[in-house]
Amino acid sequence: MVLTGARTATAAALASIFTSAGLFGQEQECQFEPNSAAATASEAIQQLAEAATAADSLAIFMEAWEALEADLDSDNPVVALLGAQIQMGLGSFPDAVEFLHRYDATASPECLMHGDAQRYNGWVRLYNQGVAAYSASENEAALDAFMLANDFQPDLRTYSNAALLQSQMGDNAGAIETYQAALAADIPDADPEALRSTVRGLGDMLMMEDRGDEAVQTYSDYLATYPDDVVIQIRYAGVLADRGQTEESGAIYATTLQRTDLSYQQWLEVGVGFYNAQNFEDAATAFGNARQGNPYNKEARENYVNASIQSGRPGPVVALADSLKRWYPYDALSHQLHFQALGRANMNEQAMEVMGEEQQLPISVTFAQMAAAANGRYIVQVSFTNRTAAGTLQITFEFLDAAGQVVTERTHGFEADSGSFSFEIQSDVPLAGFRYGTIEG
Repeated sequence: MVLTGARTATAAALASIFTSAGLFGQEQECQFEPNSAAATASEAIQQLAEAATAADSLAIFMEAWEALEADLDSDNPVVALLGAQIQMGLGSFPDAVEFLHRYDATASPECLMHGDAQRYNGWVRLYNQGVAAYSASENEAALDAFMLANDFQPDLRTYSNAALLQSQMGDNAGAIETYQAALAADIPDADPEALRSTVRGLGDMLMMEDRGDEAVQTYSDYLATYPDDVVIQIRYAGVLADRGQTEESGAIYATTLQRTDLSYQQWLEVGVGFYNAQNFEDAATAFGNARQGNPYNKEARENYVNASIQSGRPGPVVALADSLKRWYPYDALSHQLHFQALGRANMNEQAMEVMGEEQQLPISVTFAQMAAAANGRYIVQVSFTNRTAAGTLQITFEFLDAAGQVVTERTHGFEADSGSFSFEIQSDVPLAGFRYGTIEG
């Protein structure tokens, strides 16, 4: 799971809600009745623009809260709105949610947008808290933040992140409930990719728990609205195949392989579906199509080699397996695939040489991935097992465009005993893939 931060409003922008909304007689569509306690609290909040430290901001919010406490029982909606903002500033998010419920119940329809703005800011703060906690391996705190974020504003990203954490922590039943809650939530204009990911996650979890009937229903309900979603079609076909409905699943597979409009990412998903159904020949075809769409994508190359080997066609991919080993010289999977390709092609002497080379490596990379984030940012994540290395090491990464040209590179330092590292790369040119060189140090 790759998590990146969301953008939140600044403290000054938060406070500006109350000066731009006609709080004290300005001629705007949304008008609030004057309230002395709210006015004093709002004036205090204006000082946030001058706050130099987090301690200064906390002191300002405490001052604003003391002012607002004088009239907390008021049914004036601006009191509830300010209460929500102040409680968020103090870190009391459940109390902020209660104030927002109160605001929604008392505000006029034309003023509800200000409650929506506060809900969004609460969601962003909690989302970013969840990302930070996850990055620090504080999974319980991350889960709490993502779940609470949905109390402010239901969002498929926070639901999915929470469900993924629950599954990682062994709570499959909880993950299923969270995915189901996401699909049942009122989320206007949900991102199509996030919706697909949610449906896919729920289907996978249901199958893991031997709840195949529910997985079939989940996929069929989704496909009734999105019949052309090939990713879910393949998942659906896989479940049907598991249940012995081979005629129905075979028809979906055959139709999918005839399509010419799929992106390389979609072909990757299709290939995974075929592979999980142990249909290795069609998996190799799908991964081959993904590789044609992006010949520098690491996953497409690895999966194409693997599926080709499993389908009994190792010879044609021996050279590609060798290139994987050269592009990712410490990857355990690259060496394993090269060894398997050579062995299945009856090139046993060369296979044993590859095995010997792998055993001599100072570290063994168990995971290396580049994932696209927003605004030209890419996140590189690497996990490894240390064998004989020591001290501070350096490794240089090269990043390629769609033509295979190196557009940028990064030398990254890490400790031999750290076990993992990650970093971000910024590129004005879309990146198609990466490779890395020899470790130094």
